[in-house]
Amino acid sequence: MKKRIIIRESQFARLKANIVESSVYSTVIKRIKDELDANYEPANKFVRQGGEYSELPMIIIKTDNETISPKSLYQYLKYKYGVGNEFIKQIIRDWVSGKIGDDYQLSKNVTMD
Repeated sequence: MKKRIIIRESQFARLKANIVESSVYSTVIKRIKDELDANYEPANKFVRQGGEYSELPMIIIKTDNETISPKSLYQYLKYKYGVGNEFIKQIIRDWVSGKIGDDYQLSKNVTMD
């Protein structure tokens, strides 16, 4: 049994904008995650500070096994993709913790601006 839904143009415009926004959002996350998976690997480095060893999150570049800080990776991705600060930070946090799934959604809803 088929059913029809009749909506106004304003409702259609809002629905269309929501669909386009979520697909662009997921596409950007997918593109950044694919780059991170291909070129980088999350790691932990132990550093001695003040006589105590502490665990410091680091990122390994796969091509030359050099370690960089998450801040350096953040600055690079921000420059390359030109999206908002919190958006890039949340992508890096979720990527390191493995929370970006096949639906390419972040664990915390953050705007791209």
